Amino acid sequence: MKTFSASAGEGRFSVTCELRSTDGNGLACFVYGGELPHVGGHALASPGPKLHGEQLSHCDVWTATVPGHKDAEAAAAVARLVCLATGEAVSCAAGIHVDHASPEQIKILLANITTAAQAAVDAYRSS
Repeated sequence: MKTFSASAGEGRFSVTCELRSTDGNGLACFVYGGELPHVGGHALASPGPKLHGEQLSHCDVWTATVPGHKDAEAAAAVARLVCLATGEAVSCAAGIHVDHASPEQIKILLANITTAAQAAVDAYRSS
């Protein structure tokens, strides 16, 4: 299995996305950063099923979160992005913490999450 990693942002807004390939049978993903990397939420994304040859959905996502955390929202966004980009099932754990983050700072973190995830996907797809 190969690992593809990318980071975005600086200091307490730095976020890393690591993808681990199972050789075409799905991807395991960990998104972490901020002041206290941890596991706060999880998402599983799968290419949508086909019925009678028709695609019912492009990607279905299920989430679970540690009580009091909102990291499953980040995990879901990354799992969906990676699933749509690769056509593979994705299991994503996420944990990003910045004390007393303002709404503007949360937007910065979300942008960094997306940037890191897209860069990791690009590295995976070019391998």
